[in-house]
Amino acid sequence: MSINSLTANGPIHNHKVDSGAASTIFMTGSTGFIGKEAVKQLIDENVKLLLLVRSESKARKGLTSYGITDFSRITFVQGDLSVEGLGLTATDWKRALEADVIIHAGGTMDVTLGRKVAEQIFMNGAREVAGLAEEIQRIRGLRHFIHVVGFMSPYGLRNEKGEAMPTVNVAPNDNAYEEMKFHADLYLREHAEKYEYPLSVVNPSTVVGPRPTGETEQTGGIGLLIQAMQKRLMPVVPGGASYWLPLVENDVVGRTLVFLTKEKAPTGGTYPLLARKENSPNMTDLLHLIAKQLDVPKPKWAVPLSWMQFAMKSGGARISGVPAESVSFITDRIWHVEETEDVFKRMGQTWPDIREQLPFITADLDYRLSHKSYESLPSGWSRTRVGSLAALGRKGEGEPWLIVHGMLNCADEMLPLGEQLHQLTGSPVWLVDLAGFGRSPVHLGVEAFEGQVDALLTAIGEFEGPMKMVGHSIGAAIASAAVLRSGRTDIRLGLLQPVAHNTNPNMLQWVSRLPRGMIRTLLSRRAEKSWRHMLDVHRTQEEGTITESTLAGKIKSSLQSPRVAGAHADLLRWIYSDKIKSDTSTSWISPWKRADLANSTLVVWANEDREYHYPEDMNPQFSRIDIPYGHYFPVFQYRETAAILAKWSEPIR
Repeated sequence: MSINSLTANGPIHNHKVDSGAASTIFMTGSTGFIGKEAVKQLIDENVKLLLLVRSESKARKGLTSYGITDFSRITFVQGDLSVEGLGLTATDWKRALEADVIIHAGGTMDVTLGRKVAEQIFMNGAREVAGLAEEIQRIRGLRHFIHVVGFMSPYGLRNEKGEAMPTVNVAPNDNAYEEMKFHADLYLREHAEKYEYPLSVVNPSTVVGPRPTGETEQTGGIGLLIQAMQKRLMPVVPGGASYWLPLVENDVVGRTLVFLTKEKAPTGGTYPLLARKENSPNMTDLLHLIAKQLDVPKPKWAVPLSWMQFAMKSGGARISGVPAESVSFITDRIWHVEETEDVFKRMGQTWPDIREQLPFITADLDYRLSHKSYESLPSGWSRTRVGSLAALGRKGEGEPWLIVHGMLNCADEMLPLGEQLHQLTGSPVWLVDLAGFGRSPVHLGVEAFEGQVDALLTAIGEFEGPMKMVGHSIGAAIASAAVLRSGRTDIRLGLLQPVAHNTNPNMLQWVSRLPRGMIRTLLSRRAEKSWRHMLDVHRTQEEGTITESTLAGKIKSSLQSPRVAGAHADLLRWIYSDKIKSDTSTSWISPWKRADLANSTLVVWANEDREYHYPEDMNPQFSRIDIPYGHYFPVFQYRETAAILAKWSEPIR
């Protein structure tokens, strides 16, 4: 009997399963990109989870940082895929034998793995997990084995008639990562046929972040492609329009795994998780979409994929710093996804259009690749989206705060201020990234300031009822304009060092008159020492806050992104433009003159600021508080800033 002639990989014992009892799932890879999302979704089901981990403390920390707080149904068993018996103690092996479902998703995502390491992780892991499955099947019957393996595996493929294709052994190749994963796939298929338990093989395509944020912590897939474009090292389209890069969000993979674990009488099958080729962007479309978000030139010509692979293997990878494996998932193949579509139909879902998510995926990866090290969020905070803007959120009670950062910052730098505000008021706090800053996609507006206002206006529309909007620097001008155009009277406005046309003569004024490309280049090449000098506030910083040196390093890193540098260049040109000083028909008609905002607006001004002066057109009836700091006081003196805002927010008695 051939493994390819059976949908279920072999006949199945008719073991009775008590559908009313909680299912016990033994899972490998629970701390991986796919695994964490699957665990997050599984904890809402009637299941008990046995998670194989190398370190319980690290696993618990990683899952917590992913937003998982309920561990009541989770039992960690310490072990190792590459060790005999999975490295489990006798007690933990006995626990593992209680499982009626196995999810095998273990294995690192690293396309550059050496052959020996890849074999230890994938082949040895498959043998040891199969050994567990065999014993469970012998003792009490295994209800379902679910194996997660890459979509390029040749096993389980079907021809145009939907018939199983004959097995072809994978020959040794340069990519040991793929080769060993495929060997593991075949091994488990043959094992499931021999011991007659149902096997479902889930083949995710290149995995990206979930909706709504697109957070893609696994930078080795599409991240390699984005890195090459970010460095202007992808001037051509690999393969051309007949090739494509199949993509799937990890929450889609998670939902599929959860659904398969709930099947009472699984029959098994092979489920490629990717859209139909005709419904997906081809390589030309994909690279053009990415280029627009990265603010880099679009590739104009196509070259054969084999040429590009040869060039990268012949030294191009060493020169660029981008591994040759970065193009290994680009293909012209067509997958038959009827089985997958049938599962989605039973799930009551349709395949999502990746084009909607690509701007957020691109911005998130661009940020990660620019900053290299990636910091986890403090407890209570989560990444989300408000309108079309990436955001950080903290739940609470009462009127929400919406905080908009200024130049050379993003939402992350506002975190200490946001946390302090929450501690003082107990209210929800939202910190947004302006368009093109942090993790937000670039706006598609023609004019820089107008585009930012439109994006923030959409974000405001997601809040009902009274709220408080706080903007720093150029963020104060954008917030002011958005509040004005919203027509709402239930928004109180806090302006921290507001900037529009109130500049002092300085070098930036001269730089802003240069062509956009030159401004962006100068910003990206400015030395970290120079940024540190600019941040000198002549005052002692608060204990525990970010230092000038740290912030200067983050600024330098951020501006290595063409997207972020371009967003800065656009706003700098707007700030220093003579038009907004003389032409009232332009985008800036100052809301700071509005008398109807007098009772709901606070201005906090730092009089040590060297770059800007207090706006001459500011309504003198606005409440004003002067403090002895520099321009970036909301970052450096966040406790004092939060105290001022909290007191201002108190109801008038």
